[in-house]
Amino acid sequence: MSPGGGSGSTASPGERAGQLTENARRSVDQGRPDLALPLLEQAAALAPEMASVHVQLGRALNNLRRLPAAHSAFEEAVRLEPGSADAWNGLGHVRRGLGDLEGAAGAFRKAVSIDPASARALGNLASVEISRGEVESGLAMLRDAAAVDPANPGVRCLLGDALQGTGRQDEAEAAYGEALSIDPDHADALTGLGAVMDAMGRYERAERLLRRALERKPGDPVAAASLTHVLELQGRSEEVLTLLRGFGWSRVPDWAVVSEARQLFALDRREEAEARLDNVDPSGMDPAIRAAALNLHGRISEAGGDYEAAFGAFQAANHAQPVDFDPEGYRDTVHRLIGFFTPERLRALPGSGCESDRPVFIVGMPRSGTSLVEQILGSHSRVHACGERTDFYQLPRRLSGGPAATRWPECLESTDVAELSRVAFEYLDGDGTDGTSALRSIDKLPANFLNLGLVQLLFPGAHVIHCIRDPMDTGLSCFQQDFQSPGMGFTRDLSCIGLYYQGYRRLMEHWQRVLDLPIHKVAYEDLVSEPEAGARAMLEFLDLEWEDACLRFHESRRVVRTASHLQVRQPVYESSVGRWRRYSRWLGPLKAALDVPWQEGTAPPGQ
Repeated sequence: MSPGGGSGSTASPGERAGQLTENARRSVDQGRPDLALPLLEQAAALAPEMASVHVQLGRALNNLRRLPAAHSAFEEAVRLEPGSADAWNGLGHVRRGLGDLEGAAGAFRKAVSIDPASARALGNLASVEISRGEVESGLAMLRDAAAVDPANPGVRCLLGDALQGTGRQDEAEAAYGEALSIDPDHADALTGLGAVMDAMGRYERAERLLRRALERKPGDPVAAASLTHVLELQGRSEEVLTLLRGFGWSRVPDWAVVSEARQLFALDRREEAEARLDNVDPSGMDPAIRAAALNLHGRISEAGGDYEAAFGAFQAANHAQPVDFDPEGYRDTVHRLIGFFTPERLRALPGSGCESDRPVFIVGMPRSGTSLVEQILGSHSRVHACGERTDFYQLPRRLSGGPAATRWPECLESTDVAELSRVAFEYLDGDGTDGTSALRSIDKLPANFLNLGLVQLLFPGAHVIHCIRDPMDTGLSCFQQDFQSPGMGFTRDLSCIGLYYQGYRRLMEHWQRVLDLPIHKVAYEDLVSEPEAGARAMLEFLDLEWEDACLRFHESRRVVRTASHLQVRQPVYESSVGRWRRYSRWLGPLKAALDVPWQEGTAPPGQ
């Protein structure tokens, strides 16, 4: 046998390439794309016209997150064999990873047309439709795919992935559970369920599931990345380093290099972190990973006092990904909300009938102190901190029956009380307070400032805490964060940050005038200079007795999932006040956008 596992010298090049490809396929299936890659490179040299070689090469490169190269491999595969559903399916998968949803949908449709019984291709097409906003039709397609192949746990994993991506964690948990009922050792189902447990804050179970997945699929990059995330959220940096260095990858994935450097930086081993990053070339990385690497370069430079290099790195990180923010669409959203939610209409609109005063909404700009406020309050024995829940933020799409921009908020005039009541009590049921003594549950998604009119209709007894911070400090901090969540594209451009801040400020002024909800304003600068006074005022606002634990919030073992997860493990500090002055020479676009007066819009349809 040859070193690659092929037959002897009498075999033809095509036969040797076929054997190498089969061995490589097994390595990819076992979560070792690093071992598969050299075999496939040999196979491609022996039989460059063999489509199956390029299919497996695309798979290996995709699993190593070398997406542009994977895309080229799959394009070559479909050129060589246009009738290969596997090749088209792989091409769609990579296009989706590159953010080309239209191209991905086209490739998946081609795969389905070639093999209509392919549950995998149908499931992938459905997942793209969901990403494009067609959630319910996409989920229906996935359920159809499961019916086509009832013994296939992989389709149920895709359904779980889609449900998880839309924030429907309970349904995702059930879908992954069905997959595991078919195959209790299915690595992807274990990984998916582990990610759901992570999202639900059940970290011990998440860790167990992900470690089981890695036992069954050693080195699997998805499970490894998920477990890294779980450990990093808990501040277990040394364990992350041990984990990443124990996989024995022949080529360490780019995301793992960045994660390792981030842990070194968190452990105050700055020179080692910088050296680790210097060993990789960001230009060939997946855009999201490149952004993370450049952002970390910025943090390292800032820690060393080189603010010019730091700003350049932060700017490069933000340029690594598209600014998926529509300024005109945002202006229109603010104008429509202000024009629709008048005092008269608020009195006329139906309510949910829910009288609970348990919900507390912390709103404001990102990086305005929302995590600090939540951590202080979450240290109280009668408060349950839920983190940044996305289910309320998704209600406009649900209530409008599609993209919120087309019928929101006007659809509320035709929404009946029964539907409002249903969504209100579903939201309460999902706050995690069952079996606890909590009197208050906190949703700290800052962007819920857009939804306070709906909050009043659903929960007229709710409390709102509005976090404010110097707009220049806020804008700089947003620009310096590696936000990956949907809807955060505005943070990649200083002018867009300024516009977003202007709209937020204008809308909060409106809510203060027209809503009956009690709104308590917390200035970040005041809170860090006098934390006890600020904490006492918040507890009084929420009708809660004082507890000393609220000043020892940094001792809490509660995991914070936001960009502030490291800061809230430290006592209150004032060093972040006035930070923008260090970068003032580069912040002209932010200041200019903040100085432009907000242009009032016209009344929405029907006014």
